[in-house]
Amino acid sequence: MPIYEQGYRRYVARAALHTTRFWPITREALRLLLQKRLFTLFLLGSLSPLAVKVIQIYLARQYPQMAAILSAGPPLFGDFMNSQVLFAILLSIFGASGLIANDLRTGAILVYLSRPLTRRDYVLGKLGVPMAICLAVTLLPGVLLYVAAIGLAPDSYLRWDLAWLLPAIVAHALCASLVVSLLTLAVSALSRSARVAGIAMAGLLLGLETMRGLLQFAFGRREAVLLSLWADLKALGVALFGVVEYQIEVYWAWPLAVLVAVSAACLLVLRARVRAVEIVT
Repeated sequence: MPIYEQGYRRYVARAALHTTRFWPITREALRLLLQKRLFTLFLLGSLSPLAVKVIQIYLARQYPQMAAILSAGPPLFGDFMNSQVLFAILLSIFGASGLIANDLRTGAILVYLSRPLTRRDYVLGKLGVPMAICLAVTLLPGVLLYVAAIGLAPDSYLRWDLAWLLPAIVAHALCASLVVSLLTLAVSALSRSARVAGIAMAGLLLGLETMRGLLQFAFGRREAVLLSLWADLKALGVALFGVVEYQIEVYWAWPLAVLVAVSAACLLVLRARVRAVEIVT
């Protein structure tokens, strides 16, 4: 009876694997999140500044004498986008702090990675959740505000010299959303409790902002702005839209460099905490 050599045989799939293998992770997480009534109420509440800004544009258009006391032009968009960053942070803490922490606690990450998924697929799937949340409260209302401004005051906003407004809104929303999303996932990956991760992220941002305020106002150190991630994100709005912000008096490239460094550090944390091998290559 012949004896055949038994060795490892690489699995060959019957059909090519989808390139968007991360999408079901994002879709299911968003579906479960939107079923929470409290989160939906917070999400709708974050759009209230949009109504305020639209009314502000209308009043400045109808009553020119009020234009002097109402913010108008590009700074109006800068103030709006900077205010929406706070909502993006709060909603990310509320809705995305447990994305990886819960999987580490329950061992669900092993279930994910026992499927034909890579570590990249898993991280992209989880990253899509806070990105969707942040873009829903930054990019979407920002574009709606731009459309409303053109509709209500075309003479003031439908001009070639302001054609950069829409690209600036998109750039600000994408940059802020990516940084906030990566930070949320990194903090979540460092804990096995969604509550602890949420408290840790809130404490981190609040602590850095408090330290920034102490050093800046008590000791006159304007470079302390770089310590606060929230201030660094606001610095983008100051640079892009020409917002007058006396608390931020540093060259825009320095806050941008800090945000890039923080994003890179978050990716390193995710690489270290999400341990997996490629099941299918």
